[in-house]
Amino acid sequence: MDLQKDAAWKEKNMRILHIAYLDGDPFSGVCVVVPQHIRAQQELGHETAIYNVDNVRIDGVNCQIDDIGDFKDPDIVIFQECYRKEYLKIVKEFRAKGIPYVVIPHGELSDEAQKKKHLKKVAANFLLFNRFTGNAAAIQCLSQREFDTTHFGKKKFIATNGVYIPGIRKESFNKDKTNIVYIGRLDAFHKGLDILIDAAKINHDRLISSNTVINVYGPDFEGRLAHLLELVGEADVSDVVKLHDPVTGDKKISILLDADFFIQTSRFEGMPLGILEALSYGIPCLVTRGTTLGEKIEGAGCGLMAETEPVSVAEKMMQMIEGRDRFSEMSDNGIKFVEENFSWNVVAQEAVRNYSELLR
Repeated sequence: MDLQKDAAWKEKNMRILHIAYLDGDPFSGVCVVVPQHIRAQQELGHETAIYNVDNVRIDGVNCQIDDIGDFKDPDIVIFQECYRKEYLKIVKEFRAKGIPYVVIPHGELSDEAQKKKHLKKVAANFLLFNRFTGNAAAIQCLSQREFDTTHFGKKKFIATNGVYIPGIRKESFNKDKTNIVYIGRLDAFHKGLDILIDAAKINHDRLISSNTVINVYGPDFEGRLAHLLELVGEADVSDVVKLHDPVTGDKKISILLDADFFIQTSRFEGMPLGILEALSYGIPCLVTRGTTLGEKIEGAGCGLMAETEPVSVAEKMMQMIEGRDRFSEMSDNGIKFVEENFSWNVVAQEAVRNYSELLR
C-alpha cells in the first residue's frame, strides 16, 4: 500500500458528481435522501454537485448543474438508482474520460427486489444494465443485508443513508391504548402491507381488547389504495387497520410523536428512511427482517424484529403491546442508536472514505 498516496486522498477535498432522477415526490426515499447526501458531503468540505435528469430544481441544494459538462473533471460520479435508461448514454461520457463511477441501487438489485417483475428485469439486465453495473468501480449497498443479497458488479461496499437528528422527541406514551403507525408508500408487496393486514387479522380480537389501532398513512398511486382497501375488507379488520391520506411536514411530525410505536413490514429495502426518522424522534419500532434494520434495532434495544411473514409479525406485535413498560427505554435507545450510527456527519464521512479508497 502506498501510505503517502493514501494519506493524500484522506486529506483531499473530493469533487463528487451525483446523477439522479428526482421528481420531487416526498414519499420517494431517493428524492428525500439524495439531497441530504449532497448537503452532508458539502458540509464536510467536498465539492459536490448534482445533475437531475428530470430537470426539477431541488430546494436547499447548492451546485445543481444543467449539463454534466458544467462540473468539470469530477473525481468520481455517483449514480443514484440503477434502472434509469437515461443513465446509459450519460455513463459513456465518463467511461470515455476514464472517470470512475459508483451505482447506488437503493435495494433494486437485491434478490428480493429482483423477484418483482422478474422476467422484465432479467431481460433489462441482459440487454441494458449488466454492462452499466459491471463497469462500475463499485456498487454501494445501504445495508449488510442488501450487500449479502446483491449479486451485480465486480466490487461492493456498504455506506448507508442517514437522518438529521430533530430538536424534539417523544416524551410520553399512552397507558390505556396503543397507537401503531406506518407512514410510507402504499405498496402491498414491497412494503409488506399485505403481511401487516394478515397479522392484524390473526391478532384481531386481542387488538380490540387492548384498544389498539394500526394507522397507515400514504399516497394513492396506480390504484394501490383501492387494493389495500380490498385487502382490509377481505380480512375484516377495518376496525383496527385505518387507512389515511398522505402526511408531510408538521402534520407528519405530529402523527409520529403521537405514535406508541412505528411498524414497517417490508419484504425488501435498501435503507428505509421512515424507520430512521421514527427512531430519531424516539419512537420504538417493530420491523421485519426484510427492512434490513431488524437485527440492529433489536441489538440496540429500540424495538423488535419479526420474520417477514404474518404469524411472526402478529406475535411480535403483541410482544410490543404487552411490553409497553419498556417504551421509554426503547425511546432513549433509539435516539442514541441513530445519533451514533446514522447521523449525516457519520454517514457522509463513511461514504467519502469508501470513494477515496476506490480512487487510491
